[in-house]
Amino acid sequence: MFISTRYLVSQYGIDEVIARFFVDREPPVNNLYWHEKLLYLRPSPGYLFIPLIVDLLYKLGLDKEQLLSAKFIESMEEIGHLSALEETSAISRDTAIEKCEDLVKERCVNPLWFCIVSSYFKAEEDNLLKRMAMPFKSLHRGDAFLFSLVTIDFPDFYFGKIVDQWFALIGVLLLLDDADDIEIDEAAGEENAFLENGLDAKNVEQIAGVVKHGLEKIATLNPFMSDTLFNQYKAAMQMPHISKYLNPSA
Repeated sequence: MFISTRYLVSQYGIDEVIARFFVDREPPVNNLYWHEKLLYLRPSPGYLFIPLIVDLLYKLGLDKEQLLSAKFIESMEEIGHLSALEETSAISRDTAIEKCEDLVKERCVNPLWFCIVSSYFKAEEDNLLKRMAMPFKSLHRGDAFLFSLVTIDFPDFYFGKIVDQWFALIGVLLLLDDADDIEIDEAAGEENAFLENGLDAKNVEQIAGVVKHGLEKIATLNPFMSDTLFNQYKAAMQMPHISKYLNPSA
């Protein structure tokens, strides 16, 4: 499916300039995240995260020019490559984080944010990100992208608001991804929020609470995006490999 500017605007409420920027963008070369992909955008959560989070950050008040700058977008893309290397076990988690830090150090215009993200990965106490992080281990696999924000200059009063929106969006998107991949991840022994505490009604209820909280946060800035993601979540809950655990007699 080709993702058009009109589709992003009408279905996700994305700013038209932002939507067109990503629709027209070519996949980065030599990047494992986009390995053998002919289009930058695809109808799956992992390939929609960047335009969606850029739109939320813009609506939150961050500067559009900085959000669409080469420094920020290329940092996101390169962190995606490092994340893919980690996912395929080509590098370790610690190595991936070290490389992310090295990647953004020279591009950093927000040293306080850099300190917050670095201390988060060092598991230091009393950290803003740690206090607001997702409750499922599998939902932390996108945390490294937080390093990309050091390339954008914004005052510290935005920090909590950014973390709110960031975790809200990536939490919902990763849960949609996990819903699709339950059987694959179970067979491969991969992390999956639906499997983390056992696939049963109690766990799915907890996931529903995470989704509800996330969508409420997103709706404060972009109700169209929230509605579309909610409809995708409802459809995911009706998939046989999930619904059979909620309705064992069906």
